[in-house]
Order: sequence, then structure tokens, then C-alpha cells
Amino acid sequence: MYNLLIADKDEFEAKGMKWLIESSISNVNVKLAHNLIDSVMILENEQPDIFIYETNIGIGEELLKAIKINQPNIISITMEATFEAAKKAIDIGTKFLLIKPFSPQELLNNINLIIRELERQTKDKLERIFNTDKQNVVYEHLFLDESSFIEPYVFVAFQPEKVSILPKLNQYLKEYLFPITPMIFPLSDMTICLFNSQAELDWNSLCKRFMYDWDQFESESIVIIINLEENPYLSLHEKYLHTKKMTEVTFFVGYRQVLEFTSELQWKFIDPFLTPSEQKQWISYLNEGNKEEISSFLSREFLQFTDPFPDPSLLRIRLTSILAQIRRHMKSTSLDHKLYEEEYLTIFDTILYESIIFRIIQKLIIFTSKIIDAAADISKNSYTDTIEKCIKYMELNYWKKDFALSDLSTFVGRNSTYLSHLFVEKTKKIFRECLTDIRIKEAKKLLIETDMVVKEIASLTGFQNQYYFSRVFKNSVGMPPKQFRTKESLEHFSRS
Repeated sequence: MYNLLIADKDEFEAKGMKWLIESSISNVNVKLAHNLIDSVMILENEQPDIFIYETNIGIGEELLKAIKINQPNIISITMEATFEAAKKAIDIGTKFLLIKPFSPQELLNNINLIIRELERQTKDKLERIFNTDKQNVVYEHLFLDESSFIEPYVFVAFQPEKVSILPKLNQYLKEYLFPITPMIFPLSDMTICLFNSQAELDWNSLCKRFMYDWDQFESESIVIIINLEENPYLSLHEKYLHTKKMTEVTFFVGYRQVLEFTSELQWKFIDPFLTPSEQKQWISYLNEGNKEEISSFLSREFLQFTDPFPDPSLLRIRLTSILAQIRRHMKSTSLDHKLYEEEYLTIFDTILYESIIFRIIQKLIIFTSKIIDAAADISKNSYTDTIEKCIKYMELNYWKKDFALSDLSTFVGRNSTYLSHLFVEKTKKIFRECLTDIRIKEAKKLLIETDMVVKEIASLTGFQNQYYFSRVFKNSVGMPPKQFRTKESLEHFSRS
């Protein structure tokens, strides 16, 4: 942070310059003086790096003495475009002389030139102290586990959201005027900079300054990770692995940030799979077209994490578990044709590779909403025959334990007695037999396609308990559920 003093009799003009400078340059602290006495006091006590001197404030021996002792970088401002005015400015050591009226950008450019020169001086001084001219760390020290190379380095990772801009970022890092020269290691997805940690620098402010300058240079977003682990026994390889792991926090918080860590990142464990009750929830949400509950579930489960964060890979697995429920619903509603199949595969790739979880959830909500709307259109337009409507409704609601003929009667608007007669006439079976067939069909799928226990499958397919389910399944299929699963597994193995 650089201190700057504006000495100007005109209070409003001085405040205007202060606002302009502080809103345009992030690393300055501006003080104001409106007379000679205040100017001298601030010069002596604050020792500002930059002194903006408006000649209307006058000159005196005390001010000249304070300037000579503290030697600030002086920008003089005058309304007189004369030789005498220029001579006075030179005599007090002015670096830049501005003649009113001048543009705001001209003042800012002069200040920035002085700041760059001050940074260069600081850098040269620190390099002389820490002798960082020679790079004594090589890539092997970062990547080889056997390396025991331990040095007092601060690791700072610069990771762009788009890998394609890495060459531009690397070049910018090489040319950027850091207080001390870092050792730069370009990698495939980020760039690691090693700074000598013996330099007493405000790493957070330094990186925020870099972020500000980068944003002025390039619109593509990056994240900066500062590893300030204090364990003196960590090798460079271990510190590199910890830094790389820290970059994964962007999955939750996004880019355009400076993140600082003082210890190794630890993930919180979560169950990556849906529980049976959550599976039932999703079946209900999808069958009922409950968009609001789906959005609420996804937001609650995936967008409200705080430190310690869960492992992103486990979250991705959990999201694919949800996508599997959506997939089953697509098949049951005949939405597995090309148009929706391609969108489904796009969402699957998004879950696996998208770098920020918020975007995954946003796209998943939009896709699920589209599936629900398409299923509703099919339900309205395709199933004209009463019994077909009934069977379709049963296929969507078979999992409800208390599902009854009266539910169908309400759905199609027909008398229960007439509907029962219609079932026998059209299907040669009574309603309860048709419902059992649908439940057994779905139970077979779960036995073949999942590792769920028989008790969970019984619950998910609408049976009152495991024992009743096993008895009905054996009567229908000719063998108990466990034997059916074993038989199907052996047949699948012999075919492959």
C-alpha cells in the first residue's frame, strides 16, 4: 500500500482528486492537506510515497525542509504555463508537472508510473536481500515423491477457468512486476509461482492487486490460491499436492477470487448415493411433475455447502445417481428418443466435467423441467383409450402402497364398477392382477440392474412388506427374488 498526500487549498478540488485516485488505483491510501502547516506535519509524520502539490498552497522553508528530508515523489499542479512555474517545480524535485486544465487520466498515468518505479525499487531491494535471481528449484522437486527439497517458499497457484488462456496468463506472469521475482512453473491446467517466504509481504493484498491488474488486461476469469502452510517439514512435492487440491474449492465458490489456506484442505465425507427414501422422493417428484420440490431438493442438497466442503467427486457421483432416476422416468414416459437422449448425454457430461457446481444444478433443473413438461404433453395427447390411460397411470404410480381402483376412477373420471368391468374385458385380468404385474416387472428390473436388498425393492415397488412381496414374486415368476437375481446374473455372465 502506497501513501499519497494531496496539498491543495481548494477543499472540493482536493476531495475530487482523492475520489478519482482511490476509485481507480487499488493500492493507495490518500491523505489531504489544505494549508502549509498540515502539509508539513503529514510529510514528517506519514512520510508519503507520493506528494501531489498544488502551487496555490504556497511554499516555505519548513515545507522545503520536509520535502528534502522525506524525498517523496512529487507531482506539481499549477495554472501558470510559464518558465517561472516550471523552474519552481524543478527546484523542489518535481517528477511531473501538470498544467491546468489537465485530464483525469493524465494524473492517474503519472501516479501509476511512480508506483511502478517504487515497485521496481522494492523488488530490486528484496532480490538483493534474498538472492532470488538464481532458480534453484526444478520441476522434479514438485512432482517426484522422493524429493526431500525443503525451502521457505510460498506457493501461489494461478488457475484460469479456461485452459486455452494459459499461454497468455503465463506470459503475463513473466512480465508482471512482483515485489520479488517468483519461480514460475507452467502446468497443464494452472501455473504455480514460488515466492521466497522470508520476504515480509502481504500475500493477500499482493494477489488481489494482481487480480485487479489482470482484469484490466484480460476478461477471462482466474482464481488465485495462496498456500501459507506453516509446517516447516513439508517437501516441495507435498506442498505442490496440497496446493493443487486447494484449487478444487473453485467447484463450490467459483473464480475471480483470491483464496488463502494455512493448512491442508480436508474434504468432508458424504454418501454419494441416494437412499431408498430419497429414491422414492424422486419417483414421486417426477411422476407428479413437481418442479418446485425438485428445484428445492437440488438447491438444498448441492448449493448450501460451507467449509469443510465435501469431496467434489462424491458430489458428481450423487448427481449421476439422481440422473439415473430421471433416466428411468424418461423410459417409462417414452422420452428416450433421439432429441431427449442427446440432451441427457449432454447433462451427463456436464455433471462429470463442469468446473462449477452451480452451473451443473442450473442445467439439471432446466433439463428436468423440460422432461416433466414433455411427459405431461404425452399424457394429454397420446393415451386416448381409457384402459391405456389407466395402465399408464398405474405405471407411474405403482410404487404407492395404498394405490387402489378408486384412484384410477378419479383419474379417468369413470365409475369404479364400470372400470373394473372394462379391465377384465380389455386385459382379461382384474385391476389388482394388472397392478401386481406392473410391480413385479419393475421389481425384476431392480433385481437385475441394482444391488439393492430385497426389502428395499419391496418398498420401492409398492408392496406392504418383504415377505408378502417374496410370496407374490414366487407365485408370479416361479422362484423367490434372490434366486431370480442369481439366475439372471449367471445367464448374463455366460452370454458375455
